Amino acid sequence: MAESPASVLVEPRSSDPIPDLLENVIGISQYISVSYWVGQAIDLIFDVNPFEWIAQQLAGDWEKVQEAGVALEKLSEFNAVLSSVITSELETVSSDWEGNAFDSAGNYFSDLARTIEGQQGTLKAMGKEFEQTAIGMYETANSMKGFLEMLMDLLIAIGLELAAAAASSWTIIGPILSGAAAAATIGKALGVWDDLLQAHTIAWNAVQGLAGVTAGYLSTLGDIEKHTLPESNYDHPGA
Repeated sequence: MAESPASVLVEPRSSDPIPDLLENVIGISQYISVSYWVGQAIDLIFDVNPFEWIAQQLAGDWEKVQEAGVALEKLSEFNAVLSSVITSELETVSSDWEGNAFDSAGNYFSDLARTIEGQQGTLKAMGKEFEQTAIGMYETANSMKGFLEMLMDLLIAIGLELAAAAASSWTIIGPILSGAAAAATIGKALGVWDDLLQAHTIAWNAVQGLAGVTAGYLSTLGDIEKHTLPESNYDHPGA
């Protein structure tokens, strides 16, 4: 029995593009970050990591984009199976059916099968574009999370350095050294903020690029409306 086209249309699921263990090894420096552990503690209490949440809002919902890519690839598989089923069924009835009616039906369903099959490659390519963009968004979100944690660490350091400057105000050299240290840390913080903004720009450009690529793919899809069933009655030559 031929495979049913509907059987390939399963609900799309997102999956972690990179295993957590590998990410933890690569990002081992995060474990000396005060803000990282603060985020972990907040996550344990409130079930949400503030740095991760903010990063996701800025970089976009990569899981939904990935699910859309999986759905498009499944739709590509659906088209392949549906085209095969139409062709197979047409061949089955051709042995017992001939004449003008079969010629008309045969031409219609053959063209329909070709159009559906022709869409398969485009849908699969679109799916790959969505999934690749999702991975980029995922990595960008992780980068932004790291920048936010780093920025928070630097802000804490600035606060401590300014406090040290105030506490040593009765000396001459204390405020000077602490103030210089605070100024240097502020410069680092501004650099991290610039990196964060650049990561956001990368995420935005990726989404804009996906929209443009998708529009291009959509223009290549065959117009299924030209295969609507005829509304006129069949004109039998002997009637």
